[in-house]
Amino acid sequence: MCELASSGRPFKRTRTGCLTCREDGYKCDEQKPSCGRCVRLGKDCKGYGLKLKWQSPMGPRQTNRDPKERRGRKAPSTALTRVRSQHLTTSVSPRAMSSGIPPQQAYLLDHWSTTLASLITLAPTAQNQFHAHITPMITHSPPLRSAISFMAACHLSVLKDDPSLLNIATQHQTDAVSSLCKTIDTESPLVSLATIVILQITDRLFTTNSGVNHLEGAKGIIERAGPKIWACDAGAFLLSICCHHDAVVSVSRRTPPILALGGDVPSIEGMKSMRGLKIMWATIGQISSMCSQDRALVDSQGAVIEIALRTLDTYASREGDVGHTIHAYKEAAYIYLYRVWHNVGSPHPGTLRHAGDCLSHLCQVPVSSPLVSAHPWPLFTAACETIDGELRDLARKRVKAMYEVRHLPSLLRLERDIEDVWKIKDKERTSTGIDKIDCVQAILAIRQRGVDLV
Repeated sequence: MCELASSGRPFKRTRTGCLTCREDGYKCDEQKPSCGRCVRLGKDCKGYGLKLKWQSPMGPRQTNRDPKERRGRKAPSTALTRVRSQHLTTSVSPRAMSSGIPPQQAYLLDHWSTTLASLITLAPTAQNQFHAHITPMITHSPPLRSAISFMAACHLSVLKDDPSLLNIATQHQTDAVSSLCKTIDTESPLVSLATIVILQITDRLFTTNSGVNHLEGAKGIIERAGPKIWACDAGAFLLSICCHHDAVVSVSRRTPPILALGGDVPSIEGMKSMRGLKIMWATIGQISSMCSQDRALVDSQGAVIEIALRTLDTYASREGDVGHTIHAYKEAAYIYLYRVWHNVGSPHPGTLRHAGDCLSHLCQVPVSSPLVSAHPWPLFTAACETIDGELRDLARKRVKAMYEVRHLPSLLRLERDIEDVWKIKDKERTSTGIDKIDCVQAILAIRQRGVDLV
């Protein structure tokens, strides 16, 4: 039965309401993050982004083909022929439906729409921020389409255990970088930064050394565009993702943050409770900066950060996924601070306590929560410092569970890195009785790369 307007006539379907109301054919008040109708009826509000879907290249006529003929046709045998067998349409507009996107790329963009965007978001809200801000840019930005196709091909190669998809991924990576270089002076800074963000995320999740410093590119775009460009929801979201990556990359390289966006990044729309987590990213960057400072400055900076962590410990909520994630970061930040400041780690009682508390907070967040995307750094930091067998098993199980949900190669590398650090640190304690091993420096030495902390 249709909901009726005050005039008694049914509401018409709109193209600007949330996906749930549009599917139901009802009027949407477009409140965010969840519309009023969905809240009132207890429905799952699916947000306001583009909805991508499949359609056979033959259209409806394919369904009329003789069943015997369909059974007699051979199935595609390679990744390339599989992706060429289908193409993308969109429920948004006829123009998007006839946008001329090649079948292979359409297949990859559909994987982004249905799977990937949900795996990489940090937002514990009904509205996926990647769909809200990045997906609408896809139709008019070839560099962004190629960057997203690069990520999707990498992920599908893992899901399908099909290495041939990596060749497709490499081609889309090349296309993304080359087309970005051509359009960066004329394209909207928001779209260019979105492309760089996708390339950065893909590099951290799927590759180990692309040879490109995407954060340096992001810095140039941010500074050249000026602050007014970023004073919008999409700008705030993109800067927040950059802030997160800037912090964890500074840890993996033991270098100061490249962007140094710090705590001045605007709050993400609809995620005011994430402010504490963004403060933690800024704090992590400050600790990383201490690695290159002289002793007197390290002591003064360390004291300031220690006071800030104690203040956060007092006032930050311990409830919900966000609260537990913030406190996990806080406990890991204590471990990181004391390692950089005093070169103190396990078996120091304080470090062991922080490691145990960090793992406890992490494990209270369901592995399906979007916030688990932000957990690799605190998990690595706490796991590497614990010497308790049960806590180590807990850390192993947690990483495995995260991989089973997301199937991201970075998590497999994280698991191996943790195991390697345990071997090195256990050997050091056995021979000397103390632990002077910096876990990140250990991986840099044996792997010749930074730890995968995203």
